[in-house]
Amino acid sequence: MKKSIRIAAAVLVIAVLASAGCSGGANVAKVNGVGIKTADFELLAAAAQKQDSTVASATAGSPELLKFQRLVLDSMVENELVRQAAKKEGATIGDKEVEAQLAQIKAGFPDEATFDSTLKASGMTLAQLQSSIKDQLLYQFLYDKVAPESAVTTADVQAYYDKNKTQFQSTAQSQLSHILISVPATATPAEAAAGKAKAEDVLKQLLAGGDFAALAKKYSGDTGSAVNGGDLGMSSTDSYVPEFKAAADKLKKGQMSGLVKTDYGYHIILKTDEQAAGQQKIEDVSETIKASLVQEKRNTVFQEYLASLKKAAKITIYDKKLKDVVATPAATTPAGQ
Repeated sequence: MKKSIRIAAAVLVIAVLASAGCSGGANVAKVNGVGIKTADFELLAAAAQKQDSTVASATAGSPELLKFQRLVLDSMVENELVRQAAKKEGATIGDKEVEAQLAQIKAGFPDEATFDSTLKASGMTLAQLQSSIKDQLLYQFLYDKVAPESAVTTADVQAYYDKNKTQFQSTAQSQLSHILISVPATATPAEAAAGKAKAEDVLKQLLAGGDFAALAKKYSGDTGSAVNGGDLGMSSTDSYVPEFKAAADKLKKGQMSGLVKTDYGYHIILKTDEQAAGQQKIEDVSETIKASLVQEKRNTVFQEYLASLKKAAKITIYDKKLKDVVATPAATTPAGQ
């Protein structure tokens, strides 16, 4: 049920250069007579390579790097096809829409200076970012035009639920609180002994009737949970380190552990609530299933549309090495989906 992403999206925002079309010179490819500049491609491919750990150290001309570069080029070809198709469908993306989207991006930064420095560090200009935003808006326009939402019936939801019941099994959950007496891995024997002695003293206070939340606030080295009286929230114990998990799993609701040693130090764990594993009811997950099925249908329709665009287009790749590469087609979804 996960949504796919375009390879261009994985290149972070530096992928704007794929759509800026600001360089002159030779073309690496043409799409219905519109050139994709070699300089633009090389800049984007280099940036993409740095961002992908699987090919970051690949040598020039190696099969894995050529395949990756072909994926980048294919994404640029797809971008150009989308631009052309969106224009034919009547897209009119102006400065007002671009600036509105830019304002949303800037809102994610604490201030204008941070935005400017981040933009500069990425190697982009504001004009290139605006060009990329326009491209993304065109993509979204075309996606919405070609693949509008279609109805999903109750029967569709039921069929998916019945076929994928294991996806809707909830794991056992535990509401835990803890007090951590921190003992760093670098602690000297004397410091480690002092930490253990402190943990034993806190445990002694608890066994004498001390308030767990109050003692957590006073002594716990886990500052994130200490402010909440040591509360770690309701979750599966699988998220904890093995020693902590093993101790927590032995507790029943209302029970408290002894000292539990982990790499973080000494923990005292209290189980305040628990929920058994079980099957989620269809009425509790039907809206999630419905939304996912709607999205899957839209993606399928749009993928078929893109395939038809590519089939009908005249696409010429001038770089022989890239032309001969058979790359796995990049999956596609609209920007912002």
